[in-house]
Amino acid sequence: MSDAHTVDNSIDKAAFWSAIVLLLAGVLSAIFPLDAPEGPFAERMIWFSSNVGAFVMGWVVQMIAMLSLSGVFAGVAWQIRKSHPVRAFVAGVALLISVVAFIIPKFIAIWSIPQMVVSSATVSADSFIAEQLLQLLNPSLSFSLFTSFDYLGFWMYGVFGLLVARPLFRLTWSAKIAAVGFGLYGLLYHILLTGVMTGSVITADIGGYAESIGALLLVPVISMAVHFRMNLKKVSNA
Repeated sequence: MSDAHTVDNSIDKAAFWSAIVLLLAGVLSAIFPLDAPEGPFAERMIWFSSNVGAFVMGWVVQMIAMLSLSGVFAGVAWQIRKSHPVRAFVAGVALLISVVAFIIPKFIAIWSIPQMVVSSATVSADSFIAEQLLQLLNPSLSFSLFTSFDYLGFWMYGVFGLLVARPLFRLTWSAKIAAVGFGLYGLLYHILLTGVMTGSVITADIGGYAESIGALLLVPVISMAVHFRMNLKKVSNA
């Protein structure tokens, strides 16, 4: 096996197992909470004090899921590098921006919010600052600093999807299915973005629309996992 084929095989294998880890992380994410129940701030603080460990674990799982999904997408970009090198490069840049955007709020949830919860429970000069920051970083508000980074990351996924959809459609049947999923996600997310910016989509509906559109990413993840697996079988049978 040549060096180029060895690299291709390694990337296919890494992307395939990234998809498996992502699906497992998706199952685990249903167990752990990602935010306190809606209600008065005092009640939310009581919840955080009692459930901060589960909250942190939930965001650790989200971090693993995001990195795994990025691994799958990196493998996707690698599939089109020969036929569409510029698209693959720009898609890779969009993917890198998404990782940076996603990793910031997740690190805040894992690192900063538990410290804010502890500080707010003490009588000190830091407690007021901690309480103010917790309100600014509310994961349930679509306009909070916390969720703004997430929506930026999903926008970059939309850009990525539009860039890779057409080249993927020229590959295997599983890649064609993934291309449809990527194209739909990219198109719908940009429609959502336009609706928010023009005021056609109200703030209360943003989260629901974003979650519904985000579910489309399961289609390319599963389809590309099949594609990567088929590539690996071809190598093993060669």
